Amino acid sequence: MMTMADFSDQLFGFQDNVFDNSDGRLEFIGNNFDTLWPGDGKPGLWMNSISRMGAIYILIVREEEVLIQERKKNGNDGMLRERYEDIELVIPPVFDKCTRVLDAREQIVARDLYWEAVCQVSKRGLKGNEEMLKTCIEKNPFVGEPHVVLSQIYLSKGRFGEAEKEAEKGLRLMLEWGNPWDKRTSWEGWIAWTRVLLIKAKERSWPRNSWGFLSLGLVK
Repeated sequence: MMTMADFSDQLFGFQDNVFDNSDGRLEFIGNNFDTLWPGDGKPGLWMNSISRMGAIYILIVREEEVLIQERKKNGNDGMLRERYEDIELVIPPVFDKCTRVLDAREQIVARDLYWEAVCQVSKRGLKGNEEMLKTCIEKNPFVGEPHVVLSQIYLSKGRFGEAEKEAEKGLRLMLEWGNPWDKRTSWEGWIAWTRVLLIKAKERSWPRNSWGFLSLGLVK
């Protein structure tokens, strides 16, 4: 579980380039030691790897539960010190409590759709972004940032009910992780921005000029 937390905290697109993680399975087979830091800042392709770790971890948890129950049934309900059974094996909430594995290819498609949606706006505006983000979420429903970006798009179009739902989903997922998937800004920054979106969605209002947009914040 600690490795899962470390990967989610530390990895982004830079490590994909270093280890040639083009298939999204993160098997550390590459040796690109001349990769330039920090790269383009894309979200990393680490989620397939740790979703597989989570699936193994949940099996360990269940095996321990069965073992403890069997010993209690046999009248030996004392804890074996060498097994550390007094330590609770906490199940992380991510990947539906570690019950699902994210397909490596789906992960790549989702990441690339997200990246196009957020990085090509200056070239072609918001045309097609809603559908790209919806498909991204369908392919990878385990991260919050696509929901947050989609919420902002809905707010800009006055679709406040949909914006509220997406902001709530994004906020819940990001709070579950405790780290950002899109590491171009901090987790705290993502949380603060999402809360702004949620407040504006509940208020059924959104700025209609640039100065109003720049003035958005949690200070009233």
